[in-house]
Amino acid sequence: MRVLFVFPDLSSNVTNYTGVLSYGVGLLAAVLRGDGHDVFLYHITRDPTQEEFKERVRAARPDLIAFSAISHYARRLRTWTTWAREATGAAVVVGGVHATHAPEEVSSMPDVDFTCVGEGEEALRELCEVLSHGGEPSSIPSFWARRGDEVVRNPPRPILDDLDRLPDPDFSRFDVPGLYTARQGTFTYLMSRGCAFRCTYCSAHTLMRVAPRTGKFWRFLSPERAATQIARLIRTYLPTAQLVSFGDAIFIPNRKWLAEFVPLYKRHVGLPASCNMRADLVHEDTAEMLRDLGVRTVRMGVESGNQHMTREVLLRNLDVADLRRAYRLLRDVGIQRWSYNIVGLPTETLPMALETVRLNAEIDPELALAFIFYPYPGTDLHRLCKERGLLTDREYDHYKVGVTIRQSQFKDGDILFVHRFFKRLIRLYQGASRLPGPLARLAPRGLDLTLTSPLLPRGAIVALWEGYGRVRHAAGEAIVARSPRLYRWLGGRAPMARATPASLEGLARADA
Repeated sequence: MRVLFVFPDLSSNVTNYTGVLSYGVGLLAAVLRGDGHDVFLYHITRDPTQEEFKERVRAARPDLIAFSAISHYARRLRTWTTWAREATGAAVVVGGVHATHAPEEVSSMPDVDFTCVGEGEEALRELCEVLSHGGEPSSIPSFWARRGDEVVRNPPRPILDDLDRLPDPDFSRFDVPGLYTARQGTFTYLMSRGCAFRCTYCSAHTLMRVAPRTGKFWRFLSPERAATQIARLIRTYLPTAQLVSFGDAIFIPNRKWLAEFVPLYKRHVGLPASCNMRADLVHEDTAEMLRDLGVRTVRMGVESGNQHMTREVLLRNLDVADLRRAYRLLRDVGIQRWSYNIVGLPTETLPMALETVRLNAEIDPELALAFIFYPYPGTDLHRLCKERGLLTDREYDHYKVGVTIRQSQFKDGDILFVHRFFKRLIRLYQGASRLPGPLARLAPRGLDLTLTSPLLPRGAIVALWEGYGRVRHAAGEAIVARSPRLYRWLGGRAPMARATPASLEGLARADA
């Protein structure tokens, strides 16, 4: 069979965005190619017109069109699946996290034949086998299958216990050197599935409610398989890599795994690395092992500086003290620290959001990143938003663009104000705390009053900043289209034939 994967990967406000790797698509492609099927990829990094979309689909001459989509593209998915059907008449299957957590919505789309609920490697393999032999596909486990006017809801398969059984992902259809982070030598790697924690804003653990399992839900490749696989993938797809960015929600499952992984990684790969960690997993020995491995940057979720929000709403089971300790330990061993933060959470207020700013000013990360809350289907916070009537029909291609829920106590303009000026607000509070004598205590309180005052035109300030941003984005797109060399000279990530060496700091920041 000829299978076309359609991977939407948009970032509308990032100049010259060229996308990232999808390990889901790569693994599915490897499984299907191993069975002898022909695999093609339509990597959507810019919103296509109808004719552009149909031309790309027709060019592949597919027997099956497989969409891998997240919730940011939920509404566009209906249009795209219709275009796909009109272009070739091929069967359409939709998988990914959105299909798993909103199968009713996806299977109601008139041009979707199969909706994959749960992990898709074995399910898609069986679907292609049945279709290629002209069999009846409506009873395949893990699929909600359209049969005439009805949808057959087959139960999901158990999730895969042993990730080492999977083949290496096949990225041969991606332009790996031309991807957004790869341009500065960063190779992104993923080696785990699931999560042991229950954060209410995240969908990483919610598959447990959907698919049966016989073993652990939070699964990692073995240390040996992970280290050797990274080395093979880099040799094959990005031999000029200067940095490995581990994209797993949390880098390690435990100390024992990390202790085994460190010498293997150093032997087989040996490149500097960056990773995500959780504050209560950072201890003195953990920090030292991360340094020994070559980790230069650790990204950690602060999410909220308000203790009630952290423990009672987000259910992170973390104290602010855990964050302070983890950031201090990493600083002491010389590892750069980035913070992840969420603005506009349900029930949050402007003063609460400023608590997050103040905590960042205190722990002083090298880079503080703020994201706007997005209500992902299947999560506890999505259910809360639905129950309280906070959901809207707004859709953005990622969680840095706009506000998707409506709250009376935290207006859209105020949310955008904190988000757009997050780093500047941190510097304001840091400057205030460094004033001499009692001013260091009084100035932050004065900032609180000023920033929350109804007299401060926060919405107007945001509007002016947005206008400037649109002009800057348009100018950047125009420059990179005409002179990539000039765009690179100005500091942008313009196309290169291959990634080139850069400073370690620059390589780390390519992760953002």
